[in-house]
Amino acid sequence: MNLQQAYYELRFENAFLRVDGDAFQDFFEKLMGFAYKADFMACRPWGNRGDRKNDGFLKSERRLFQVYAPNEMTEAKAVSKIQEDFEGAKAHWGGHFDKWVFAHNAVDGLPPHVQAVLLDFEKSNPGITLEPWCLEEFRVVFRRLSPEDLAVWFGVAPTAETKAKLGFKDFQVVLEHLSGQSAVPGQPVKDVPRGKIEANALSDSVATLLREGMVKTPLVTRFFEQWHDPTLGERIAKSFRTKYESLREELTPNHIFAELQAWAGGTDRGTPEHELAILTVMAYYFERCDIFEEPREVAL
Repeated sequence: MNLQQAYYELRFENAFLRVDGDAFQDFFEKLMGFAYKADFMACRPWGNRGDRKNDGFLKSERRLFQVYAPNEMTEAKAVSKIQEDFEGAKAHWGGHFDKWVFAHNAVDGLPPHVQAVLLDFEKSNPGITLEPWCLEEFRVVFRRLSPEDLAVWFGVAPTAETKAKLGFKDFQVVLEHLSGQSAVPGQPVKDVPRGKIEANALSDSVATLLREGMVKTPLVTRFFEQWHDPTLGERIAKSFRTKYESLREELTPNHIFAELQAWAGGTDRGTPEHELAILTVMAYYFERCDIFEEPREVAL
């Protein structure tokens, strides 16, 4: 996986994890529109007719989508939603689709009763395949997007050329932003242990971003050595750790990484140079073990 692909995949995953309700519907339509162009037909409610249980239709695959992404997915509501939407889809669109997709944002999985409903409906309707879609299915769709579409959606990604041009001045806005964050005393600074990416269940995308950032971490070391305030590096380390700990209990590892990336970047994000500077600073503190957990030692 190259730097650009890793950058965009993490931006996509973080965007997916942030949206629910109507925002998830908008996210779904944007993704499918970019990926399939005119082959995908979005469907919006119309007057008192509603959308007739159709949140989108992929013509070439005869695949009908129903999107469900509430703030919280309870088992009873999910079962009721599937029953109502599937029967309604058959009544209004039965002659047009062979695959019915229950698109949802429950990344921790559907409850067993919901899975049973899908399997029972499929068994009772042998001509129709029922499919639950979540992050991983949409990630496959996301990988169809062209570089031009990715740049329109998420901005220009850093590249190998960006990395080659990176210098001190690119770090300053990131470091100066972080230096003003609140901090708490006393976190140990250690070398990065082997297996830390695996121990924290970070994805290949995050691993790629960190490895790319680590190429220029010696610039960060020299920056701190030459900076007029000798305490800056440690104050930033404490701020990073505080922020990481505030996220650790609620979010997945990849989501934590993306939130730290956004927090470290401040309000001036956008250019490839700035994005790579953020990654380099994050890699520096990841290597020092100021953010994310060290692997546990295995007893012999």
